[in-house]
Amino acid sequence: MLRKLLKYEIKATARLFLPLYLVLLVFAGINRMFSIIHFESFNDSAFGGITAGISMTVYITLMAGTFVMTLVVLIQRFYKNLLGDEGYLMFTLPVHSWKHILNKLIVSMIWVTSSGIVALLSVLILVPLDISLKEFLRQIRLFGIQLMDQFGVGVYLIGLETVFLSFLFLASGILMIYAAIALGHLFNKHKLLASFGMYIVLGTISKIFLSVYALSIGHFENIENVGTFFESQIAFFLVFIYVTVIAAVYFLLTQYILKKKLNLE
Repeated sequence: MLRKLLKYEIKATARLFLPLYLVLLVFAGINRMFSIIHFESFNDSAFGGITAGISMTVYITLMAGTFVMTLVVLIQRFYKNLLGDEGYLMFTLPVHSWKHILNKLIVSMIWVTSSGIVALLSVLILVPLDISLKEFLRQIRLFGIQLMDQFGVGVYLIGLETVFLSFLFLASGILMIYAAIALGHLFNKHKLLASFGMYIVLGTISKIFLSVYALSIGHFENIENVGTFFESQIAFFLVFIYVTVIAAVYFLLTQYILKKKLNLE
């Protein structure tokens, strides 16, 4: 059933994101075209300057709109589908509440990641001609060699761990939003405002927990300054524990509210 939920959710949200991604990339290409035009009659003309300025403004607006829309859709799909009027239908399905949460989480992570990739791709399209792709790849290769010299073959494991932690942090952040929305829904009035307040409360509690956790293990604040492969693994393990615990708490809290305290009236 989770597969069917994912299929429906991806299809419903793709209609919003895919056209936006396409338009963003198109305007990135248009602005790149303007940057390489060397016809003096165009560059020096008022029409050419105004056209290029409008195109760049649209691109910047689309770039900002992509991330804003991603956040809005992330919140709207969870609130509207599970806590709004559609909740009556969603919770009549033979699906456990945790699957509803997991469905929203996975799809949200897909689109947040996709938005970041498309935004990066659009920026690369705008890269000036004097910065060649060959030079860009060479710099990446040199950086890789430096990491290899410091960590050896373990750099590949560190890379995988970094990607894994990035997705874990992303999941934790999304689950924090879901937990805040669920807590805010317990209020009888001003539920959206209450959800915003709950988000601030959860963020504060998370920071307090991090401080206590850091004091309990000692020297936690220095884990970024790792110099050996062994130290990097200790850092990964400590961060993994913290983020996993926080994410699990948010997930279980949201599930409990949806399962035991849900009020759709």
